[in-house]
Amino acid sequence: MPKPFSADQKETIRAKLMEVGRACFLRYGLKKTTIDDLVKPTGIAKASFYLFFDTKEALYLEIFLQEIPGMMGRLMAGSFDRTDDTREALVLMMKGIAHEMETNELSRVILDDPADIKRFADTLNYEGILQQVAGSYAPIIEAIVAAQERGEIIPGDPFQIAYSLGLVKMLVMQSGRIPPPLYESMMEFAPQVIADGLTCPARTRKGGTK
Repeated sequence: MPKPFSADQKETIRAKLMEVGRACFLRYGLKKTTIDDLVKPTGIAKASFYLFFDTKEALYLEIFLQEIPGMMGRLMAGSFDRTDDTREALVLMMKGIAHEMETNELSRVILDDPADIKRFADTLNYEGILQQVAGSYAPIIEAIVAAQERGEIIPGDPFQIAYSLGLVKMLVMQSGRIPPPLYESMMEFAPQVIADGLTCPARTRKGGTK
């Protein structure tokens, strides 16, 4: 039986696991990082790890979710805060999402190994994740709602519209299997197609394109 920890100890250990986990995942990758790698520097027994996280994948996810607020800040700064043109903002947002995935160290942990992508995806509770990150989506949701009120984005659930912008992530996840020239072309084209689908019908109802 793992020894009981006080509330203060739990907080300290959890923070240490997050710190050690980040370092291990960046160094070894998700697959090669072991529970022993995570608990030894933390000073707890292997069994005690499971008092804090169900799996190492759950720890990785928790670490990655800490990145979301910063990502959203950068995405908004490079899109809706940069231009008043809604279609252009959507295109910039999607290109920004792709850039974040391509350059973020924690994203690369799983993107560099297709087997890791599938293994990690199989562990996810998508509904729970969406609930966790909902607050971080507030700026983009507000921008979408405002554009809908101006008649510049089609009617619909703003959260679903925001999540649809993440479709470009599927391209990034397959980038290793796509010839570079084709990948670059698709990454240029796909955001424009999605943005057109979200804005063109709305502009037509207003009486024409801008």
